[in-house]
Amino acid sequence: MTVASGKKEQYDEMAIEYNAYEDLPVARLEAELIKAALGDCTGLTVLDIGGGSGVYAREAVKAGATQVDVVDISESMMQIGREIETKRSEKSRIRWLLGDGIKPLVEQDIDTLPYGHYDITMANWIFDHAYTVEDLRGMWENIAASLKPGGKFIGVRAVAPGCFADHNMKTGKYGTLRSDVKVIPGGFQCTATLLTKPPFSVGCTLMDDSYKMIDEIPRQLGMIDISKMLDEESETIKSDPEFWQEYLNEPGIAVVIATKGYGDVVQGPA
Repeated sequence: MTVASGKKEQYDEMAIEYNAYEDLPVARLEAELIKAALGDCTGLTVLDIGGGSGVYAREAVKAGATQVDVVDISESMMQIGREIETKRSEKSRIRWLLGDGIKPLVEQDIDTLPYGHYDITMANWIFDHAYTVEDLRGMWENIAASLKPGGKFIGVRAVAPGCFADHNMKTGKYGTLRSDVKVIPGGFQCTATLLTKPPFSVGCTLMDDSYKMIDEIPRQLGMIDISKMLDEESETIKSDPEFWQEYLNEPGIAVVIATKGYGDVVQGPA
């Protein structure tokens, strides 16, 4: 999740608290949808940009991935993941790489695979930490460049209309609250409070191209078939449709999937 330049200290400080996010209703929905999007990863290589403590990297391993590279700007977040891996009996298939997902990965002297070699690239929540349109483009440039033609992108983000709905701005029914919203070039900046015990807050953004799912930037970079996983098909929602009805009326997150096209291969960020 952590990637934005200049925000490293914020993510280091919240490293332990962030793991409690998994217990929130919206996080349970998110996790189910990402697992479904991953599908069978047998024999695949996966890049997880902003992967933090490796929550979804471990899911990719469970699904059969042979190698998962987590790139994150927070050493503290990744250390939590390393400690989890050391408790496992089998050899870890996860590598932990300190880097900033906004800047070209190949220019940061980190040991990712060459451009165009990953079967799947995940980028969960990182778009909500793009503080400029240029930040957002930098993230997508790394994603598009990393994937093989035909490779899959998976990423969760905040979306309209739910990001400004009462359940997200007033009641926190599904586990999060937004506040201090202000306009910035290309979108909004705000504070997101995760209603864990105790709750904690993090600065974030809602860039138009991302939260409105315009997705002009990824299309310019050769990403195709951009769509979202269907919330209503999840067991999380089917198990308690009454509780989730307000959310279904105004969804606040989307697990987005896309494919790297077979046209001109992106060689990497300029």
